[in-house]
Amino acid sequence: MLKTEIQNKFRFIPESERVNFIEQIKQIKWKSWVNRPQTVFMVTSHWRGVNGEFFSRNGFPGIGADDHFYSHPDLYYDEKFAEHGKSYFADFFQTHKMADVTRLLDRMQEDNLKKLRELTQDHHNPISERLLAFSDLSCNYTVFLWINIPLEAHFTERVEHEVPKYFSGDIDKFVGDISVPKKKNAYTLMQDELENGTDLTEIQQKFGWMKSRDGFTDFYTIDELEEIRKNHTKPHKIEVKIPVELQDLATELQELTFFRTDRTDKLYEFFGLARPFLEEVAGHVGVTFKELASYDANSIMFGQPRRYERNFCYASLGDDYIISNEVLIPDLVQVSSDKIKGKIAYSGKARGIAKVVTHSTELDKVKKGDILVAQMTFPSFISAMQKAAAFVTDEGGITCHAAIIAREMKKPCVVGTKNATKILKDGDMVEVDADKGIVKIIK
Repeated sequence: MLKTEIQNKFRFIPESERVNFIEQIKQIKWKSWVNRPQTVFMVTSHWRGVNGEFFSRNGFPGIGADDHFYSHPDLYYDEKFAEHGKSYFADFFQTHKMADVTRLLDRMQEDNLKKLRELTQDHHNPISERLLAFSDLSCNYTVFLWINIPLEAHFTERVEHEVPKYFSGDIDKFVGDISVPKKKNAYTLMQDELENGTDLTEIQQKFGWMKSRDGFTDFYTIDELEEIRKNHTKPHKIEVKIPVELQDLATELQELTFFRTDRTDKLYEFFGLARPFLEEVAGHVGVTFKELASYDANSIMFGQPRRYERNFCYASLGDDYIISNEVLIPDLVQVSSDKIKGKIAYSGKARGIAKVVTHSTELDKVKKGDILVAQMTFPSFISAMQKAAAFVTDEGGITCHAAIIAREMKKPCVVGTKNATKILKDGDMVEVDADKGIVKIIK
């Protein structure tokens, strides 16, 4: 049954208000966050969740954002949200642990999937009402995506304040090593089943959605799962002695590292399980499932479906939003340096041919001995990381996914370069000097 109290309060800005709306957007102090190629449908179905009502619903009252900005493929946040969020979590962790945050996510997922099953089986209510209910569920994930911004800020301060008191060696390496999660994410569970000889069809049904990190990419095929099984190697165990005074912090960092992957896994599992319903929505609009990715979800609810090109901008202020294939803030993107330098996630040197991967559909181009270059790696990138000689990422710090996997695989890795994917091109011969945190084109 649909909740009749759910209302779509979002309003698409009419042409008469466009200029004034854009001027308001330009006044906000936007801070670059991550580079993520998103589809129009994904953005419009769940970014409404930045609003405080969804934070409160999911156990974080008094925090949230009234604005949002996305300029494909870059995502930005209001600096005020980060400042308020850091203060919020300083108070939150006086009485809570990171495990409490993970439990809130688990509880939300259980409730969401139950309601999604009911929604998928409901063929009586109009598509517009069911899509609104679907969007309302989707918005819950935005809360857990966005709280990572203040969570990272909170724990960075704790690390800088506490670790130097009890450890005097390479602090970056130490923090990275103690942050390796003990809990298993979805990809690790899938690898366990591959290693144990579970039937590939069963694994595909259970974990196939993991490749579709935009909601519309095809799931893992049997051949792809067979390739992952063939290349799977057991990760090296990272042994580290943790001072007694830092053991509680280490537990928190391990939970944070797990949470970062788990929250996105749950989002894409939700969209994967929602595929039959989304195919029904596509049929209602009169387009293919893949074409639905280019449509504004709200416009479908309003009965006036609007399609946009892949390179789009999206902005919201309160309950008002705009989508455009024109750049809304032309001077927002800063010109990057031509030098590639970042944090050392795992030391060593490697030379190879650069392969720039921006999406899981491009993983096949990575061959043995190549240098994997990405905005950030994800569990679905493991098959390519097994072949690569080294990893280089735009984003991330010493506890990010690429850094954790580099330590497990003992492969040179430089993270947080900010510009590697903008400078390096497929076919460049590069040298990764992860002793100095430098990446160079050598031919």
